[in-house]
Amino acid sequence: MKMKLALFLLLIVLQIEPLNSTIRQIQQCGVHCSKGLNCNVKPYLSLSRCKKQHDWTNSSSIHNVSLSTVVRCEKGKCSVNLNMVVKMTLYDDIRGVFMCVHSPGMLERCQIANFPHNTRQHATGKEVEVQYDCFSFRPGQDLLVTLNTVPSFCNNTWTQTYTIPECADEDLRRTISECKTGELAYTVNTNRTEITVRVREAPEDADYNLRLCLKGRICIGVGSHHLIKKQDLHRNQSFLYSKALPCLCIEGWPATTNARRTQVCPFKSNIEELWSGVTYDHQTQALSWKPACPVKAVSSLCQAVVPKTCLDFGNMSLSSEKHNVVFSTVDPHPQLCMKFTTEAGFWIKCPFSSERFPGWNLKVASNADGHVVEIVSWFPARFAVGLCKMSSSVTCELLEESSFLNISVDRTKPSVVNLSAQRCDPSVCVQVKRIDVQFAVQEHRCNLQCSEQQFDQWSYSEALRKYALPLVVCIITLVMAVLVGNVTLKACGWGQRKQKPDKSPSCRSAAETETLIHTASEDMDTELRLA
Repeated sequence: MKMKLALFLLLIVLQIEPLNSTIRQIQQCGVHCSKGLNCNVKPYLSLSRCKKQHDWTNSSSIHNVSLSTVVRCEKGKCSVNLNMVVKMTLYDDIRGVFMCVHSPGMLERCQIANFPHNTRQHATGKEVEVQYDCFSFRPGQDLLVTLNTVPSFCNNTWTQTYTIPECADEDLRRTISECKTGELAYTVNTNRTEITVRVREAPEDADYNLRLCLKGRICIGVGSHHLIKKQDLHRNQSFLYSKALPCLCIEGWPATTNARRTQVCPFKSNIEELWSGVTYDHQTQALSWKPACPVKAVSSLCQAVVPKTCLDFGNMSLSSEKHNVVFSTVDPHPQLCMKFTTEAGFWIKCPFSSERFPGWNLKVASNADGHVVEIVSWFPARFAVGLCKMSSSVTCELLEESSFLNISVDRTKPSVVNLSAQRCDPSVCVQVKRIDVQFAVQEHRCNLQCSEQQFDQWSYSEALRKYALPLVVCIITLVMAVLVGNVTLKACGWGQRKQKPDKSPSCRSAAETETLIHTASEDMDTELRLA
């Protein structure tokens, strides 16, 4: 028994392929021999020792064996059977051939095909054929087939492995009861985030299970579970989903013992959805990614410098194969991005590009004396500030005679740094980087101008914002006063033309108004001149 098991494992390692994998359907099984050779079959127990081979042959009596799968159907029930066709030379001492099949976890089964004496005399020395197709198995079983003559001669044993096709085979799915998992047809409504499913070609004598699941090593159910009664299999079933993940699948199986399951995944091409699980903790400043689906990806951080270009942060990368990805103490800068690399390619996501992540701002003003750098941060932070020279479109090298200054910035309180303008040309830039975190981008301000005619645009804008509103208020007040005086004078003149001759003019109030307006105008002019 141990020898047979060892041989069985050895042949599986060698991956010997079956000689025939065509599936045909039969109604009856049994033993069939060559024309003129009668044979019958009965159970056989392989306990006797082999005999020494006779001198009539130096080779095996068994020349060729063909193995294949057949489906036997009787009264609406079908089974998977092994079909064996043995070609051999019949000699005087050979009374038959025994056939044994062993499968892991099952007892060995043997049958013997006997050749009656009165019929084998006419076939002695000739090649005969024996066919047997009554060994039944389950789909996907691995078999070790052993054949020998009766009596059993040493060195005349024939062995070969064979695997019964899986239920994935179309013929088995259509005929074998345990392979009938049903077919799942679906439609997706993206506006309502709803999947409508209909079950087809399911077993008619059983209820049916249907659910959504996240596929990994196993498919873990999510959401509701529908048990469809067998009389309601024609009705559609609806499921709501939250995200169109590539591992979100529809799983269905008959409500029977050890029933096989079928799965379809409507969003299997939505790889982009995998990179949406990036989160940032403002307290710990940690950037993490938890993949919603099992995926083998390498994650790294990079800095977006120009469109479609992202510079990696050294050799720091983490794999998501077993654990979540966490980068500790990260600067939440719009240019800081996460890069995901898989066998299919790479994707770049910049989680801080939106305005919901307040970070820090940089302003640079230049004049003949140097560069004024102002940093405003929404959180306490430390920065390194200095000058560098662009050596390429994305690389800025530190100037030899320049040194970086380390400064601390409090929350919402700006810090100002003055840098010398002794090295001032179009290729020199101001470089600022956070130094209190492990992962930070380098922000640059280039094209600095240092001529005496260059005015401080930043200071000019601040002054304009400070004095613009009072100036506009004064101008509006002056214009309104002039308009009111003009309207009053016109009204008085019209009233004098309409008065009767015997009445004295009544324009004193108008004259007083004119005097008051004139006085107010003179006072305002005086104030403006004094100013």
